[in-house]
Amino acid sequence: MSTDRPGAVPASRLAGFAAIGLAELNGQAALLKRLERKYVLDPAALDGLFDVLRFSHSVLEIDGLRSHGYQSRYYDTPDLLCFRAHNQGRANRFKLRIRRYEDSGLAFCELKEKTRVAATAKSRVPLSDPSALGDDFGGLLDRIRQIAGAAADRRFLPTLDVRYRRITLFDARDQTRVTIDTGLSFEHPTDLRAHQATSSVIVEVKSARPMSLTDRLLRDAGLRPQAQMSKYCIGLLACGLWTGASRFGANHRRLGCQPVAAAALAAAPAGVPA
Repeated sequence: MSTDRPGAVPASRLAGFAAIGLAELNGQAALLKRLERKYVLDPAALDGLFDVLRFSHSVLEIDGLRSHGYQSRYYDTPDLLCFRAHNQGRANRFKLRIRRYEDSGLAFCELKEKTRVAATAKSRVPLSDPSALGDDFGGLLDRIRQIAGAAADRRFLPTLDVRYRRITLFDARDQTRVTIDTGLSFEHPTDLRAHQATSSVIVEVKSARPMSLTDRLLRDAGLRPQAQMSKYCIGLLACGLWTGASRFGANHRRLGCQPVAAAALAAAPAGVPA
């Protein structure tokens, strides 16, 4: 996929960063249990951030690419069990998705949990064929039952597709990952009329500690972490798949999502198989 989505970062802006490979990055900082802070930026604000971070951070590079395409298909029950748990701020909640890496073709089934202590834990199962996932979601259904009890036996259906380009930076000194998501779009898996996109950038800082260099730079620029910044939950609002009261409304408005033109939909890549 090309990088010419709205808000995409030109490759030249990343030329000043040292490169780090995926195996080395995962070996140093898998960060499957971490604290997360999410910020919404105008694309122009990235220039100043890159000018500072290039001295301390490496950028993930795979096959010569420093910006990588992601597709996530989220699964939920017909009555939106996962969304409602997030919308109500329940202490233990989860999201279930297939994540596909467009540039490599790799795919995983992932269970992302938020715990009572506000940490995030992610379990993932590699998929050789996402279309043959099975009702147990690669064995993750047992863990879902531990979280949701009898509610886990409801049927989980494809509910929302999310696409974006991601840049991943890594600070080896304090083991911090910074992800920068651009070209964000939301789409119903079967109804292309429900398709929204934004040029805003989402910066997420992932670390074991509550403050990093990136956090300080964004704070000094007058930005604050956004507590309700779930792509899945905001995407449901953006596509009109949830019309009731929502704690995600402010960030939905902050992202400024807009309908995608029919011509762009016709040229969009195929989604993750159901």
